[in-house]
Amino acid sequence: MVYLLSLNGSCDINLRDLDFNVLIGVDGGTNHLLKAGLKPDIVIGDFDSFSGEVEGAERITYPVEKDEIDAELAIRESFKRGAQIVKITCWRGERADMEYALYLLLTAFPPLSVKLLSRKLEVVYISGKATLSAKAGEKWSILPIGGDAVVTLEGFKYEIFEKNMPHDKPYGVSNIALRDEVAIETKEGGVLVFRWKKEPS
Repeated sequence: MVYLLSLNGSCDINLRDLDFNVLIGVDGGTNHLLKAGLKPDIVIGDFDSFSGEVEGAERITYPVEKDEIDAELAIRESFKRGAQIVKITCWRGERADMEYALYLLLTAFPPLSVKLLSRKLEVVYISGKATLSAKAGEKWSILPIGGDAVVTLEGFKYEIFEKNMPHDKPYGVSNIALRDEVAIETKEGGVLVFRWKKEPS
């Protein structure tokens, strides 16, 4: 089951092109869905940025003062209901703190089960071994999160084998995929993987 979440950031992706089974509007992110002509199955949040009603949608309301951001509540609700993959859209914008919070949240769930998607960029968390689709020439960055990591990279211009990646020396920025499939493995720790599907400006 794939759950698609729309957050309240900038939305540069065509939501109608994405595959999903269940659609969730996360507070103000509901506006992006409605603008795209999509009707959410669930709307969730503290509703400080969306005050409307969506006919037929289940509404889950939380207080404004809480320890979780709305995105975390929506992700947890998705997995509680049986999600296997959670895709998060409309998440980028001026709130660098919110983006960082999302990166940290990725580590709270099974590797590759939560994906941040935009028109140019995909972000996932990996701990262990994963083989990922790529395109030759794409720019990728692989960065440790939560501490140091021991990493192996295959299929990249700069390949490494069980090399230490200190959390305070981000040398994994701007690698290049050389083929249509790449392999990333962490023997210790975990990494965030940034795949630039379109060259960043």
